Formats: sequence, C-alpha cells, structure tokens
Amino acid sequence: MITIICAECSRAPFGATARGLFRCDFCTSEIRTCELVLDPGEVWAVDPVGTLGYLPAPDNA
Repeated sequence: MITIICAECSRAPFGATARGLFRCDFCTSEIRTCELVLDPGEVWAVDPVGTLGYLPAPDNA
C-alpha cells in the first residue's frame, strides 16, 4: 500500500476518523474517499492502524 500524504500541508498521512472521514495527522484537513483522484485500476485502502493509502494497478505487461 502506498500512503496518501495530505495535499494541504504535504507533511503527514491521513488517518481514519469515527465519522468515516480521513484527517491529516498534522494540519487536521479532512477528506472523503470520493474526493480521491486515482488512476484507472488503482483502489484506495486502509492499513490496520487506519492510515489511508492506495494500491497500484496490477501490471498488465
């Protein structure tokens, strides 16, 4: 999984909140998964500690 870093501060990843949002661990900016812009074949994921990331598209080569 590749961790998604906050675009607002560029300093920290997003962690899951009880409200279903993801909050930057540094600046507290929040996002929803529907706001993610991923390349075709990529999917968002959450690791066991609640950090938001994505899985790259499988290599079709």
